Amino acid sequence: MSANEYYSNQVSELESALNKLRKQISFIRFLRLITFLSFVLFLILFFQFNYNYFYIFLSSVSIFLFLILIKINLKRDVKEKFLSNKLSINKSELQFLEYNYQEHDTGEEFNTINPHLTADFDIFGKSSLFQYLNRCTTTIGRKKIAENLCQSELDANKIINKQQAIQEIAEKIDFIQNFQAYGKFIAENGNEVADLQSWLNEKTTKIKTLQILNILIPLLNLVWIALIIAGTFPLNSEIIPILISLFIIYINRKKINSAHVKLGKTAKIFENYTNLIRLIEDEDFKTAHLTTLKQRLSVRDTKASETLTSLFKLLDNFDIRYNVIVSFILNSLMIFDIQILYRLIKWKEKHKESIPTWFTVISEIDSLISFATFAFNNKTHISYPTIADAEFVFSANEIGHPLLPHTERINNSIHFKGNPSVVIITGANMAGKSTFLRTLSINVILGMNGAPVCAKEFQFTPCDIMSSIKIQDSLSNNVSYFYAELIRLKEIIAHVKANPRTLVVLDEILRGTNTKDKQLGSLGLVEKLISLGAIVIIATHDLVIGELEKQYPDLVTNHCFEVELTNDQLIFDYKLKDSISQKLNASFLMKKWR
Repeated sequence: MSANEYYSNQVSELESALNKLRKQISFIRFLRLITFLSFVLFLILFFQFNYNYFYIFLSSVSIFLFLILIKINLKRDVKEKFLSNKLSINKSELQFLEYNYQEHDTGEEFNTINPHLTADFDIFGKSSLFQYLNRCTTTIGRKKIAENLCQSELDANKIINKQQAIQEIAEKIDFIQNFQAYGKFIAENGNEVADLQSWLNEKTTKIKTLQILNILIPLLNLVWIALIIAGTFPLNSEIIPILISLFIIYINRKKINSAHVKLGKTAKIFENYTNLIRLIEDEDFKTAHLTTLKQRLSVRDTKASETLTSLFKLLDNFDIRYNVIVSFILNSLMIFDIQILYRLIKWKEKHKESIPTWFTVISEIDSLISFATFAFNNKTHISYPTIADAEFVFSANEIGHPLLPHTERINNSIHFKGNPSVVIITGANMAGKSTFLRTLSINVILGMNGAPVCAKEFQFTPCDIMSSIKIQDSLSNNVSYFYAELIRLKEIIAHVKANPRTLVVLDEILRGTNTKDKQLGSLGLVEKLISLGAIVIIATHDLVIGELEKQYPDLVTNHCFEVELTNDQLIFDYKLKDSISQKLNASFLMKKWR
């Protein structure tokens, strides 16, 4: 079944299920109204008919049924939201299949992670790789995939493990959709996990003192009340233990308020995180990476979901503070806030080392789901690359840009290997040189994340990527375009010196100087990179650069994109050819525009 067929079927089934469920919810709400009105009616009849207890019985049954219906209704409401989330997901995926994703999250705030890489290859922003790939429903997952897209993974075994994990998840489309549907319940403002981490790292209050108070104060109140009942103390003397209790609450108010502010209001959000953890725990994973992640959710045979559920129950109890009357009574009699604080601290001391791991697992699964969805949606147009871990290899058959629709995509093949190696791509303006550079680089980025690539076959060696494509001048820092480019090229050389296995991607370098100076500078830079053992792909109009193949026949290869003039029109086929370009288009355009 194709992705389009699957999503279309899901939309039809979910719409039908939602219509049925909403009818049930409406009927339950009607029954709630009937039972409540019955309760009121029987209560009135009780008073009108000389306190006939039969009506009290009927009113009790009515209110009991009313409360049961509320509970049933709440469960139905949660199910409705879950199904609505799944419906939204499937409708959204149908839009993604049509490459209509420009209204989704751009991730622009992550541009600072690796500014040159992200700008040169459109990793973030409108119509970016992130916008096309990202399906994360948690802030931590969203951050994880952003970081992964900006960092090189050089360990071949780790890449292969992630490949296997993504392949397995891509076959578990129901797991993907359930994870995303529950993830949409998490209405984060972005700080909840940080608040929890902050609380975990706080210096612990002396727990022994709290433990003694939790025993002593309720016991004092109990004994005092017993003495009042026995007639030993007058009734109004109960004010003494109450004042003691409230004083203890007062002197600990900063610790109590701090814990409540950081945790109390986010209890529901973390409860929804537990739904994600439970999904992972219940899934039968086979591949090494996924089974390892799942195992990290257990501590001493106790599931993370069970441990977090105990925390959420404590946090729900903490919210009793919002009810001033109930809170006053409980704190007066048994220093309730101190009781909860003590239990929270005990919980923290027991589990604080495990919690960051649990959220790391969620973020990793969330990010893997994005790549797995890409694999599921494009399964007839992608392949999983072979990872070479010895001499540098780059071998791609029918490779294309993942952000171009497969019906419009022009694929090309290219093969080169060795450290150093240089691929020179010449061609006319608009012939496809820059797009091809991005095609190669983005597929390497996908490959190093264990994701499939847009190629019939692809083999590559993991490597760092350094690029100079979109150079920005800076008026505020008094930096010209030319000087900014020189700074970037200096950074590239320094990086290659330290890390020879680096793919250097250059597009029309040294544009800020005259033609002769540009040619000499470009030749000098390429020869310097060859001496450092780099892997270089350079796109240029300067045909002179292509002459390096004669000087380094075993290291340098030439490819080009040509343009044809047909019926006084420029025709681009965007097909990569061997050799140096022979046809340029600027002179033709100038003649045509005279």
